[in-house]
Amino acid sequence: MKGVDVLQWVLLFLICNSLMHPSTSAEHIQKIDMMLEEEEMAIIFLPLSDGEATLFKHASGKTVLLNTGAPHTERELKRWLEHFRITEIDELLLTSDDREYIGNVKWIEQTYGPKVVSEWKEQKVYEPFPHFRMQPLYIDNGDVTMSIQYGRLRLLYMAHASDDVERKLMTMPLSDVNILKIAHFGVNDYPRTSFLKHVDPQVAIIFKKHGSWPNERLLERLYAAWIDCYETNRFGVIVVKCNLEEYDVMTF
Repeated sequence: MKGVDVLQWVLLFLICNSLMHPSTSAEHIQKIDMMLEEEEMAIIFLPLSDGEATLFKHASGKTVLLNTGAPHTERELKRWLEHFRITEIDELLLTSDDREYIGNVKWIEQTYGPKVVSEWKEQKVYEPFPHFRMQPLYIDNGDVTMSIQYGRLRLLYMAHASDDVERKLMTMPLSDVNILKIAHFGVNDYPRTSFLKHVDPQVAIIFKKHGSWPNERLLERLYAAWIDCYETNRFGVIVVKCNLEEYDVMTF
């Protein structure tokens, strides 16, 4: 990871800290400028109270939303999109039919009118914009586990938790994965140690599902492997700012 631009992150921290304790005044909305320079992209894991939603914002202005959270989180999602100055969403990508992923699809479509992508084919690469590659690695039961790559940064977006899936993925070259998104909100005892050794990520992301908590054995395994584990329920918004070569992670 490259060195942190201290002033830039301090400014972002102050703004995001205020967002975690938002004003009750609806008209007083703080705005976050990610200050993206050429070829930079921000990956923003949104801390919804239930479900998954990840925002990809590129310096060119291109914006992609991956999943939309659970049904009752529309107000939270709207507030976060406003905070990050999102006035357009070019593409909405869906990787599951479960309620925790598609709860606000209708509102997103009516508000932003994005291109919606929900049909995937294993190994067929999809590129929302240059250098940004999404490659489904395993599809089953309406869920899509995929590799998401921007330059040298690689995010393994897990949607399955089972021995069979891990055995299949371990036949693939995944040793360059930087960030691992844990499947099913970490409630299952996956991934196993052998899979973590094969992938060898530096960072793990766990979203929040209402009424459930990450498996304790899983958390112990991640810590034992010296993986930086970020739970949106504990750390708030998680921002990965990257260019084609390097990335920084910041939580608020």
